[in-house]
Amino acid sequence: MNFRKIKTTAALMGFVLAFGLTGCRLTPEANVPVDETAPAEVTAAPEVSEQPDITYEPEATAWPGNEQADGKSVIMRCGDTEFMLYDFGQAFYSSQYLQYYMYGMVTPDQYCDMVIDELKGLMYMVAAAKDAGIELTQDEIDEIDSNIADYVEQVKVSYRDYVEEGVDDVEAAALAMLEEDLAQDGLDLDSFVVLAANNLRIHKIAEKYYETLQESVSVSDDDVRTYLDEKLETAPDESVSDFVADMNGYYEGSAPYPVYIVDDCFSVNHIYMGFESSTDDEGNIVYDTASRAEDEAEVEAKIEEAADYDAFMELETVYGEDPGMDSETYRENGYIIHGDLVNDYFAGFVYAAMNLHEGEWSVPVDGGASDEPAPAEPELAFFTLKDGTRVVKVCTESGVHYIIVNKEYKRGPVKYTVGDEIWESWRDAATETRMSDLYDTLSEEWRGQYSIDTDVFTIKAHYPPADDYYEDPDSK
Repeated sequence: MNFRKIKTTAALMGFVLAFGLTGCRLTPEANVPVDETAPAEVTAAPEVSEQPDITYEPEATAWPGNEQADGKSVIMRCGDTEFMLYDFGQAFYSSQYLQYYMYGMVTPDQYCDMVIDELKGLMYMVAAAKDAGIELTQDEIDEIDSNIADYVEQVKVSYRDYVEEGVDDVEAAALAMLEEDLAQDGLDLDSFVVLAANNLRIHKIAEKYYETLQESVSVSDDDVRTYLDEKLETAPDESVSDFVADMNGYYEGSAPYPVYIVDDCFSVNHIYMGFESSTDDEGNIVYDTASRAEDEAEVEAKIEEAADYDAFMELETVYGEDPGMDSETYRENGYIIHGDLVNDYFAGFVYAAMNLHEGEWSVPVDGGASDEPAPAEPELAFFTLKDGTRVVKVCTESGVHYIIVNKEYKRGPVKYTVGDEIWESWRDAATETRMSDLYDTLSEEWRGQYSIDTDVFTIKAHYPPADDYYEDPDSK
């Protein structure tokens, strides 16, 4: 769908995530650096072994339901904490299970139950937080209010992009469209601000309580050793792809360092220059492989004059166009290469890197570990730096790469020193596991301690929204 406007039920989602007010594992996010050597964005459904468990058990509805409810209508209540239909909309569009719903892996009914279950978890935590005396400081309240005000201004500005050309008062027209969208949820601008601020305050209380729980959990060096021993029992059986995924997770801050290197491999950095492109009559992207000829000649002349690896990377800073190389993490560690990964990058990239590292290498008949056919073996050109370090040039579909070896990884248990960065990543993982166990235990206690009334009828009468909820100007 080509939406004309930002809808009020989803408008605050990115704002909540941006400020980290996710609380109790409700909406985990990971910021993943862009890798120009990686495949194009996946548009198919995510691969999962089974559908997520539905843990929600509907409770007796506390009120008869209301098909005419709006964003201000209360749909969940626990003590003095209430969630409005607006709050359900925020969770609906930011749930960790959203991808299952988007790809049709669960029914709308099941997905609503998942979101209800997530909100119940948040309500339980807020109830426990209030019983523990957790409150927001005035400074925290002021910060939330200030952030909401700033965000509303950003939303107003964004609506200007949808104002038709020739309108005299663009700002007034944009505000009118925003108010029209809000009206579809039974809101005006003032009520939207109040609901948004209340939503963030609830999340902030849960976040503060979760932090107190984290402070109560300690993990000793012996606990880390136990974690390491347990992981080492199964780690050698993982695939190279699993190892690379674990390494990337560590680089991106979402996973601990792997405990075992499953096979010898290495990493590379590169100078990447993209070909100029156009679109043909059928909408296909066509790359002009001759478009960077002058740049290639200039870079190659300088590569042959480069003294060493560091000098090569200085050239990358000047000529390189891979955003991944702008990331300190990937610039330092490079992209991991192994023969089994031949189909995990642009065709020809791994082939070139393997030939650079091994001296001579051909794509396996089966194309590596993947079921995809082996890519064609492209033409390679080699260069040598002043200190003898070799560089390989290869052209993939989208551009030209000058590849240099960065690091070596040898099969076996990862080497570490107690207290170093790797060790502490394992401590964090062990702490997270202990926190998860504590949270599960407390959740069971909260379910027996607190009662949550849920207006399931009203929720499911409004979510998911009707197909015509979003307005598409191209359909007019």
